[in-house]
Amino acid sequence: MRFFVSFSLLSSLLLASEPSVFGAGNLNQPNPYGLTAEEKLILENKQEIQAVVQKNNIQNAKVETVTERLDGLQTIVEGLGQSVNEQRIALQKITDSSENDANLTSSINELRQQTAANSENITQLKTLLEELSHVVDSVNTSYVSKEEFSLLMKQLKTTLPIKGESSGKMDAKAIEKKAKELFDQQKYEEAQNYYQMLIQKKYKVDEANFWIGETYFHRKEYKQAVSFYKESASLYDKAPYMPTLLLHTGQSMEKNGDYTSAKAFYKATINKYGGSGAANEAQERLSKLK
Repeated sequence: MRFFVSFSLLSSLLLASEPSVFGAGNLNQPNPYGLTAEEKLILENKQEIQAVVQKNNIQNAKVETVTERLDGLQTIVEGLGQSVNEQRIALQKITDSSENDANLTSSINELRQQTAANSENITQLKTLLEELSHVVDSVNTSYVSKEEFSLLMKQLKTTLPIKGESSGKMDAKAIEKKAKELFDQQKYEEAQNYYQMLIQKKYKVDEANFWIGETYFHRKEYKQAVSFYKESASLYDKAPYMPTLLLHTGQSMEKNGDYTSAKAFYKATINKYGGSGAANEAQERLSKLK
């Protein structure tokens, strides 16, 4: 399993200066206007860097959590394995010494049943360990690589200084409404900017991450979509959009050629949200992958 380095130093490069008087050419306001070609490049680099910081911070936390689960499950498997061996030895001793003793038949049968149950538990836990290991690998490959991050840093250093930021006048509810209107009009890039504003305002952050994932999904940028889906699910996994989130994560994995992960997400959609439209579509897609 691979782990990513922390990018905490990046945030210091993104601090804004004093507010602009007129706002034109202001790259740090929520919806910049009047930008030159160079300033547009700066804005794109800034947004991409901020997204990279966010994705890599949550990656480290998720990998650490899954790793702890793996260690715990490995300990359980080892303990059960030792217990099964001890039970088999005890069973053999009882069998050897009780060939003519009918009173011990019940004890023998109970030990056999317990041994069989523990063996089944070990098999299931080993399967879960393999699945969790695959999830860790999938998380690592779904995030920006160290080389890509270094390239973005180099681009940032070669551009012009970032100007100050003017506070937006729209409240969070108005921003949310505007973002959904733009999304419904299939203006995904513009909608994404508004959803990013919601995240900055710490308003419905889990939902905003989901919709940003959707803007990437509909633009067929599946790797980025998966990152925002994961962030959304990590913040709140009981949201009404979760069936769609799991389904689209599976589709994104499938489009990226990760069929094993795609199957896992399709199965999760079916098992957790059986009977929903997303579960039905997941079933159709899963049948085509078998």
